[in-house]
Amino acid sequence: MRATPKSGELAAALLAMWLGMAALLASHLWSMAMPSKANLFLLKLAVWIPGWQKIGPFAGKETIGLIVWLGSWVLLFLLLHRRSVPLKPALYAFLAGVLLVTLLFWPPVIHAWFGWNPTTAS
Repeated sequence: MRATPKSGELAAALLAMWLGMAALLASHLWSMAMPSKANLFLLKLAVWIPGWQKIGPFAGKETIGLIVWLGSWVLLFLLLHRRSVPLKPALYAFLAGVLLVTLLFWPPVIHAWFGWNPTTAS
């Protein structure tokens, strides 16, 4: 048993967390861009979550984020757990990625991206 984990394990965990958040963002943007196709798929994907009917397609979005997070964590852990990775750049990249994902979830940014003007009627 070792006292401290290798830095590759931490880098794998950070990258997997970011990939899960990015997948959640991608599924959210997909449901906004093509709601008729995306929401049907997301609703089918969500049936394993208790009470999924009450939160609708968001349960499917969370499922996609969970699948990508866990799948990428297992894969990245197996690839990086014995490696030594510089943690400072990995942490800065993770924080920048989280900031980017958070910014892209923000409604004014999404509205500008899709060309929606919330002050005028459609």
